Amino acid sequence: MRYPFILIVLLIILSSCRTPLVISDVAKENISNDSSVVMRNAAVVDLLAPYRENLEGDMSRVVSISNEELTRSKPESKLTNLVADMLLNAGVAFCRATKQGFVPDVAFVNYGGLRVSLPRGEITVGDIYELMPFENTMVLIKLPGATMEKFVHQIARRGGDGIAGMRLRIDDGQIGSLEVGGEQFDINKDYWVVTNDYVAAGGDDMSMLVNREEFIETKRKIRDLMIEVLEREHRSGRRIQGILDGRIYYE
Repeated sequence: MRYPFILIVLLIILSSCRTPLVISDVAKENISNDSSVVMRNAAVVDLLAPYRENLEGDMSRVVSISNEELTRSKPESKLTNLVADMLLNAGVAFCRATKQGFVPDVAFVNYGGLRVSLPRGEITVGDIYELMPFENTMVLIKLPGATMEKFVHQIARRGGDGIAGMRLRIDDGQIGSLEVGGEQFDINKDYWVVTNDYVAAGGDDMSMLVNREEFIETKRKIRDLMIEVLEREHRSGRRIQGILDGRIYYE
């Protein structure tokens, strides 16, 4: 049994004495493209061209007109208020259409989910995609009062977000006062919130939202809902209108 052991030891010694590989020179050259490859690529480009043209045409489609640039800011802004109002209305419409037996009390749009401003003048589908580039869907969650309070406290702590359906006074990063649906907040009540699936899953530091009583997934992308509303208003001759109404304010 000693011979296999000796053989293994010798192999280890020989491999450890092997001369290390050192790169002493690097050579490079241009490789010409195969014409057949170029032909195949050109064929792919031709195949995709109609789809690209349709996509570009869709992105440039005008869905609304604004008299002013809409930007986001805290504690509230015309942009955050506009999107939150549209989300609340979409949530109400969904609940009525599907006979849920309730409508959402509050809408929440996380500040970081709105990536750009909306321009003055024509607003296109592409502008909405830039505003909301994520594939977030609209969801509804039922929160017990204690969870709702933690949720609103987080909004207050970071100085504001996009909200609709409630009025919040912020005092030194704390809840100074809170009204929901025109009534004083009641920690013993449950509240329905319409928001996006990312936030509902605890994203953007909203981990308390996983402590919910009910969850409804609408499978509707918020971006698509927004485009539908804007186009409907545009066909009716109404321009986009952002408002400031003091729904979030500092003491």
